[in-house]
This record gives sequence, C-alpha cells and structure tokens, in this order.
Amino acid sequence: MIKCEDATRLASDRLDRKLSMREGLALRLHLLGCDGCTQFSRQMIAIRRISRTYVETDGRSRED
Repeated sequence: MIKCEDATRLASDRLDRKLSMREGLALRLHLLGCDGCTQFSRQMIAIRRISRTYVETDGRSRED
C-alpha cells in the first residue's frame, strides 16, 4: 500500500494526466482506507472545477 504522500501526489497528477493502471489501482486502494487523502482528492477536483468555471466566466466578461 502507498503512503499518504504518494497518494496526494497521484491525486494531483491524475488531474493533469491519465494514471497508469498500477498507479490508479494503488491510489484507489489507498483512498478506500484513508479519509484524509479521500478528502484531499475531492478538494483537488473541486478546486479544478471552480478554477475552470472562473476562467470561462472571466474570459466571457472581457469580451462583453
């Protein structure tokens, strides 16, 4: 099983690239047993979603 440090790195990496099957499985197994890393992963996804929404909104407002 991977350590939290590795899990948070993989959780961040998966936002920018497709994880290998091994990395994805290791991350999933870790997240099943670690509430802290699960929360971190969810927060990273939320931040990504919010920042994309902000960029899209910001781009539209400049054109108006």
